[in-house]
Amino acid sequence: NDSLRTWQRFYERHKSHDSRLMAWEIEFADRFIRPGDDVLLIGCGSGRDLLPLVERNYRVTGIEPVGAALDIARGMLAERGLSAALIEGFFEDASIVGAFDAVIFSYYCYAVIPQSRTRVTMLRKAAGVLKTGGHIVVSVASNTPRPNRILLRVGQLSSIVCRSNWQLEPGDLVWNNREGHPSYSYTHPFTAGEIQHEVRAAGLTVVSQRQADDNTIVTVVSHR
Repeated sequence: NDSLRTWQRFYERHKSHDSRLMAWEIEFADRFIRPGDDVLLIGCGSGRDLLPLVERNYRVTGIEPVGAALDIARGMLAERGLSAALIEGFFEDASIVGAFDAVIFSYYCYAVIPQSRTRVTMLRKAAGVLKTGGHIVVSVASNTPRPNRILLRVGQLSSIVCRSNWQLEPGDLVWNNREGHPSYSYTHPFTAGEIQHEVRAAGLTVVSQRQADDNTIVTVVSHR
C-alpha cells in the first residue's frame, strides 16, 4: 500500500540511526522483563529499540512490514555479533510462532494503525501469544494536535463518495507528504482514556498508565 511504499523509500534514504532505549522503555524493561525472557517487538523498524533489547539478553522476535528497515536491522545485528528472529510482514497478518513474556508495540507504531476495531483486534492477537503473567506495552505521543472537526467530516464524506472500506474516525489525522506524487501519512492522536477503552474492548486490563517526561503515554496491559 501507499504507506508501505513511503516507509520503504524513507529507509532507503536513511540507512543509519541511533540504537537506544528511551528512559520509559528502560523502566518498563527493568520492571517487567528478565534476562532470557521472550520478547515480541511489533514495528521493530531498522532496530532502534530492537538492538538494545537483544543486548539486554532477551530473546527478541521483531516484526516489521518494511523490507528496507529489516535490511538495516540485520546489518546492525551482524556488526555487533547479535541475533534476533525477524519477520517481514504486518502483525495482523503474520503467523506468530511461540509465546512471549512481553509484547511491545514499538514507540508510535500503535498510533499509525488505522481504525479502532483493527487496533483492538491486534491487542487480542498480542494477548493470544502472551505467556501467563506476561505484559503488553503500548506507547503513543500525547502532544499531537487533533484535527478540525469540519475537516474530519469532509474526509468521512469523501470516503462515502469513493466507496472506501476505510472511514476516518474522530481524532484521525491524514496529511500530504508533498513528494510530487500521491503520498499520505496517517496517525491517530490518543487520549489516555481512548487507550483504556480499546484495552477493555480487547478483554484486557490496564496494569499501569502514565505520561513520561517526553510526553509519551505509556500503557502496560495484562490478561488480569
